[in-house]
Amino acid sequence: MKWEPIVNELARVESEQRGSLCLVRVYGEIDMSNDRDVLTAIEVAVARETDRLVVDLTNTTYLDSAGLALLLRLSERIQARQQLLSVVVPVDSRVRRAFELTGLLSVIDVVSRSEDALSETRPGSSNDQA
Repeated sequence: MKWEPIVNELARVESEQRGSLCLVRVYGEIDMSNDRDVLTAIEVAVARETDRLVVDLTNTTYLDSAGLALLLRLSERIQARQQLLSVVVPVDSRVRRAFELTGLLSVIDVVSRSEDALSETRPGSSNDQA
């Protein structure tokens, strides 16, 4: 089931429920001016029956410290609900460096390709570097 995209001037959030998996794609920028809106859009998309949430940042062009904090808060909330979170950040992505510099690669399950995050048999927190 696909959800209508939530749009503001900087970002668009699209979500799709695939059985017990929720896929959320973020397009554009996440910064302190819209981080709350983006977090709300993601949380609204996650159904109670969701086992796994995949946040795909492949098309995210900018992510500041507020965006990184959003992902940490989201990770804590998802874990509290005993759900799993994976974040897709391609190696050649503009936002990948922020994950590397802050150490988030060791805190959040980050994968380079959406196909890896969406596969039925996730090999655990790979935090892949390739």
